[in-house]
Amino acid sequence: MNTPSPAPRRRRRNPAPPAPTPEERAPLLTALPTPVRLLLIFLCTAIFFTCAVAVTRSYLARQEERRRLEAEAAERAQHPLYYREAIEQYALAQELDPALVCAIILCESSFDAQAQSRLGARGLMQLMEDTAAWIAHRLGEDGEGYSFDALYDPVTNIRFGTWYLGYLSRRFGGDATKIVCAYHAGQGNVDSWLQNPLYSPDGVTLATIPTEDTAAYASRVLRARDVYRKYYYPAEAPAPDAAVD
Repeated sequence: MNTPSPAPRRRRRNPAPPAPTPEERAPLLTALPTPVRLLLIFLCTAIFFTCAVAVTRSYLARQEERRRLEAEAAERAQHPLYYREAIEQYALAQELDPALVCAIILCESSFDAQAQSRLGARGLMQLMEDTAAWIAHRLGEDGEGYSFDALYDPVTNIRFGTWYLGYLSRRFGGDATKIVCAYHAGQGNVDSWLQNPLYSPDGVTLATIPTEDTAAYASRVLRARDVYRKYYYPAEAPAPDAAVD
């Protein structure tokens, strides 16, 4: 005869302890005097806001640095530098600021060696036919082998253009404003402006450029020169108010 197995006994679960009261959760805080608790709360709040301000400032600084780098990248992309070796070689030969030569090339042709204006100026530095012929004569290169088509050659154009800039620089005492104005409007016009008290109070400084197109051109070139100094020739740049050697 089989004896039935006793039924399994159920374990009795201990009742869950009651939830602690707020005072029991923070016995240390509640044990402190009220002024001390207030001071601790103030300190925690101050630390929180200090950290929040530091994080915000760090984020804003990173954003500002990112925007600065993007702006510089865009500015540099707008001021490329091609034919650097030739520019530096012939600028040095004429004792010119290479940044000024770069700026003139940028404003004249955007470094397009095949550029030709509606008036017939050619090449990187946009030399007119009569100007190029005069330069060739001064260089002793106006023989049978000379052709205005040679101005499409980048190195020839830079060599002729920098020689002309060097001539203007020597003629106008290295004054960048007068050099650029003479390159654009002609040296005769600059001479007449210097003789007019409305434009030059001392006959030496060109205080006012009377023609709007030349004034705009000079402003563009000198602004571009400063950008080329910033990114390509920072050590060679003279003080902002100094004349180009």
